[in-house]
Amino acid sequence: MEDKIFIKASDKAYSYMGRIDDRDPDCPLFIYAGSMVSARFTGTSVGIKLIPRLIYMTSTLGVIIDGVQYVYEMKHTDTPQELYIQAAEGLEEGEHSITVFKRTAGSHCYFSFLGLMLDSGAKLLPDGKNYDMNIEVYGDSVSSGEVVEAVYYTGHADPEHHSQYDNSWFSYPLSLARKLNARVHDIAQGGIALFDGTGYFNYPDYIGMLSVYDKLSYTPPFELSDWDFSKYIPDIVIIAIGQNDANPDPDCLRKPEYREKWKSSYSAMLSDIREKYRAAGGDPTFILITTVLMHDPIWDEALDEICAGFDDKKIRRFRFSRNGAATPGHPRIPEQEEMALELSEYIKAQNG
Repeated sequence: MEDKIFIKASDKAYSYMGRIDDRDPDCPLFIYAGSMVSARFTGTSVGIKLIPRLIYMTSTLGVIIDGVQYVYEMKHTDTPQELYIQAAEGLEEGEHSITVFKRTAGSHCYFSFLGLMLDSGAKLLPDGKNYDMNIEVYGDSVSSGEVVEAVYYTGHADPEHHSQYDNSWFSYPLSLARKLNARVHDIAQGGIALFDGTGYFNYPDYIGMLSVYDKLSYTPPFELSDWDFSKYIPDIVIIAIGQNDANPDPDCLRKPEYREKWKSSYSAMLSDIREKYRAAGGDPTFILITTVLMHDPIWDEALDEICAGFDDKKIRRFRFSRNGAATPGHPRIPEQEEMALELSEYIKAQNG
């Protein structure tokens, strides 16, 4: 690679988005779905250096070059090793754009971005993007874009899958952000419910959103670490929890004592997030939702009650036109777009 130059991850031309561990600026750790780094560059080729830190045996990396999306496999190694991906060659002379993003949630893999390899004499330039707002989403597999690319199964149960159909780029949070010209932090994990011991994430020792929402690193076997809420102040916070909470007890919310516990814990989490942002100088609007994935309407009734209990114009309740009734399997790209469009229209209408 004598004819190449290496631009380290700490270079000021890079633009990062997502809840990323940047304590080592030369080796930022990508954890959550949809976390990304973008830049422009000159020259006719670009390569990517990173360190996969996998949990599953395989995972994939998303890359967008000049608007065209590519996918690359990252293979598991017992000892994390530097990986070089030649992402593009033979590009026309001139400026190009690149975005490297995390396709999957944290349970699949983390990876450290080390930087880009460019032609000798080429330059790395800022992406030049300006945004109108900041969005944050707390959710599960629907919010992280799990199984979205299984488009032949739209409206049907999932095919057998091992993360090969996952792609956060087509999730409703990232699509919504593009429609609103917004930054986005997607705090989503497949299978997650509100409480530890419920849902499907981290079987058999299930971990709930109450143990994740304020974390930077949250997935075993990685060390838990706290998130500094002052590093990103959203204008809109969307909470999409309630899909997985009926496991292992499908009737749990029909038990009055449990229902009150769930509602009070959800409300306490919302209030804590709100206070953290207020302490940092923000005052976001909260939107409480479930998604179009089929589920028992009782969870939507509980969210109605939670929202009514706050009696606050900054805490709002939203239902999709096909809420809880569109598909027995994960929403595919068309259904994710449907959700993103309805949410974008709602947010635009509410914000005048």
